[in-house]
Amino acid sequence: MLFTLIAVMTSSCSVEKKIAREYIKNDSTRTVLVIPPDYIFKKSLKEWQLDSLDDLDELARDSLLLERSMFLKNINDSLFLYHYLANYVTELQMLGFDVYGEDSLMSFLSGRSNAFIVNIAQMEIEEYIMPIREEEQFGDYVYYEEVDLNAINLNSWFEISRVNEDEDKALFFASHYLTDEMEGYFRYYFFTGEVNFNYEVDTIPMQNVYRLASLAGYTYAGYTFDYLMNKYIDKRMESEKRDRSKIYYHYSRRGKYIDEADENERFIPME
Repeated sequence: MLFTLIAVMTSSCSVEKKIAREYIKNDSTRTVLVIPPDYIFKKSLKEWQLDSLDDLDELARDSLLLERSMFLKNINDSLFLYHYLANYVTELQMLGFDVYGEDSLMSFLSGRSNAFIVNIAQMEIEEYIMPIREEEQFGDYVYYEEVDLNAINLNSWFEISRVNEDEDKALFFASHYLTDEMEGYFRYYFFTGEVNFNYEVDTIPMQNVYRLASLAGYTYAGYTFDYLMNKYIDKRMESEKRDRSKIYYHYSRRGKYIDEADENERFIPME
């Protein structure tokens, strides 16, 4: 019985991967219109920088936190969006999509089959503190140290829909972050039994903030491809009642392979 079940599952996976390879190969009908966000929201979560929050309304509090931020106040929105969108569009093109912008809307709508609209509905950059715990055991005792690192988090909301099919609309969330870099080590002094933690922290350089935008754009193009590829598999296997909750495939363009996607390497669906 177990052998039969495994054989059925293996057969199903083989069929799905065959359909996925068909989707990858047939790139002549994949078209997408990319709509960028109007604005980048910025939020500092370092509320401890303010002496009293009770005396400030939300707008005044957020403005003051932004003014006192280490990174947010220095981010050039246009440059950040450029890195994000340029890498998103370029990778989509490498994955076989004809990509259109809002300035080419009429051309996009002219007789395009299998056309999708990707609306990057919202982008948000957060600045906060991430505590990192380091520990090491000496003898019977475990010593630990917590170090606060600066962190930048980029949140993105995507709305993906097929042209002229409102019921085929889906909303997704994705997030990536970066922190200061820390190098540290524990030192045990044998004669005194004392343990010290020595460390150095390299603060996030601004160029890495823009690299985060580039990485996110590149990565989310892959997420977009994977979503549409899995939709294609679903449609082709409607009669098989494919269980999407268990199998979600990822295509590596550089590695030229198809594999099961990790939960942390795909869009997060939203209601």
